[in-house]
Amino acid sequence: MKRKFNIGTFAVMSMLAFSSCNDVLDKAPLDLVTEDMVWSDEGMAQSYLNRIWYATGRFDYQNETWFSLYAGPLTPGTDIVSDNPYCRWNRNGSVVRNDAGWTENTNNGLFDNFIDIRRANIAIDKLTAGCGFRKDIEDDMLGQAYFGKGLVYVTRAKSFGGYPIIDKTLTIDDELSLPRASIKETFDYGIGLLEKAAELLNRTSPSGRPNKGAAYALLSEAYLNAAAYIKYAMINNEQSTVDVTPYLDGAISSVARLEALGLYELEPAGSNWGKQFNDFSYVSGSPKEVILAQFTPPGLYPLSNDKMVEINCYLPTMVADNLKTDIINNYGGAPYPGFTPSSGWQTIAPNPTVIEETFYIVDLDGKARRWEESQMFERYVELRTDGTRALNAQAASIRLTDISALMYENRDKRFYETVAYDGGSYFGNPFDSRKGGNMHPESFKAQNSAYGAVTGYLFVKSVPQTQSWTSTDLSGFHRTCLRLSKAYLNAAEAYLLKEDWSNARNFINRTRTTHGGLPALTEETDGELWKIYLDERNAELMLENDRYFTLLRYGINRLNAEVIDQLNRGNMKKLDIAADGASYQYVELPFEVDANKMVFNRYRYLYPIAKTYIDANPNYKQNPRY
Repeated sequence: MKRKFNIGTFAVMSMLAFSSCNDVLDKAPLDLVTEDMVWSDEGMAQSYLNRIWYATGRFDYQNETWFSLYAGPLTPGTDIVSDNPYCRWNRNGSVVRNDAGWTENTNNGLFDNFIDIRRANIAIDKLTAGCGFRKDIEDDMLGQAYFGKGLVYVTRAKSFGGYPIIDKTLTIDDELSLPRASIKETFDYGIGLLEKAAELLNRTSPSGRPNKGAAYALLSEAYLNAAAYIKYAMINNEQSTVDVTPYLDGAISSVARLEALGLYELEPAGSNWGKQFNDFSYVSGSPKEVILAQFTPPGLYPLSNDKMVEINCYLPTMVADNLKTDIINNYGGAPYPGFTPSSGWQTIAPNPTVIEETFYIVDLDGKARRWEESQMFERYVELRTDGTRALNAQAASIRLTDISALMYENRDKRFYETVAYDGGSYFGNPFDSRKGGNMHPESFKAQNSAYGAVTGYLFVKSVPQTQSWTSTDLSGFHRTCLRLSKAYLNAAEAYLLKEDWSNARNFINRTRTTHGGLPALTEETDGELWKIYLDERNAELMLENDRYFTLLRYGINRLNAEVIDQLNRGNMKKLDIAADGASYQYVELPFEVDANKMVFNRYRYLYPIAKTYIDANPNYKQNPRY
């Protein structure tokens, strides 16, 4: 007997191909767009395919994908649930990060979003049968369908573990109470789809469309995640012993195949690295490092629209009249002489502790280290019992009077294109986040979480500093989904897990030297190299929806899936630099202290399966440790 639709499937099934095309096919009224029309017209078929991979995230926010900063408000893997940023509301990201929302009843609306799989299956059926297009066109389109479906499976697997495998277009007569496959089966299925995609996709493609390079780049991480989560299943006695070495080899092989295409190369340090994140026209021109990007053309949405939420969340409100009179006078009446965003939300800002750990300084001996672990810090800074870091007598003897100038000189080059810092600039304005500065929260007449730099820093990565943005301004934007640098770092991690330190250093050095301008690694191994790797990966990929899952893989592979320190830091702190520039402290945040307390429990390696789904489908069971 066929079971009824019990996991939200009825809504999915009833939409059919027509509704899945409706939001991308503006060709005719809905009742005039038939399935035959879609698959007999190359343009309409391509529009249908665009929607498959473009929206494999939260379906009610069409511009959010699994690659974006948000990727849905409660989806693990977004940067806002990692240790990277302060966050204010950010669609409940802070609730996830501080564990308040993690229960068996947690439902982020993504586990049962099977519409993307159905769309892909329809496309696979139609293209496999043949649509009458040229063979090379049909092959590429079929590759896109496999790519989109594979993306769904490898991303769902790293979030939820096992997932129902739907290998055909279901009808109302099919069995619909499907079981969850195992973690290994789910990853293997998704990886198999991506390998098929890699065989069929074109070598090159229009900007914003997946090609062979995109498949190889995605595979490099899919294999890494598979190795980690299969191990997690073994740790929890849900999987018999499996040698994960072939998955590590798969990650390495995927990067080798990507390189063999001869299409991609890293941007030199100080050249166009920052443009990859904030210059729409540059990225849409298919630069050699960007393998796949998602685009929303200019002129469609104001910054106040939820679809533009990322840009507005980075921006503060900078209105001179909001500053105290004495602060304005300190700047000769012009505290913001350049572009001044007038209505930003500033719900995302850098975590000062992570900034300190991630962006190394080139030290006195020519090696690169974290600032507070450097010879320079040891020589010129005194750490007082109250936590104040102050310039010492030796600094005074050589007339060092500004600790900002000391700590922000000779940093990793990506630092300057990721954050705005004290003594730097922002939208053409001086950025003075020290006490009495134009960006210090206490410099304003009224305390407001959108005024000043609430953590002592602001993000400039992904922020086009091209005009004085307001909430009503229209702007296009893009997200860099897959880059060559990330693939290289995936290879580095695979080699680290194989304890091949030489090859791991080789791949870390590619981004470290080319992008960071840091000296090459030469002899580092084991724990030291792992620490450097985690810092390097964050310096390269901060705000690119990477940090959380990188730390989860590290926790599984190195900590036996126990508590991860970086995600268990407690209360986030603000960097507070003294008005005279001679010292700094880490102090309590002026806003949202409770929302920025990081607590990590050992069950968080997988998202829970909401009890409502388990109650509806007896074939489901809860993830381990819940």
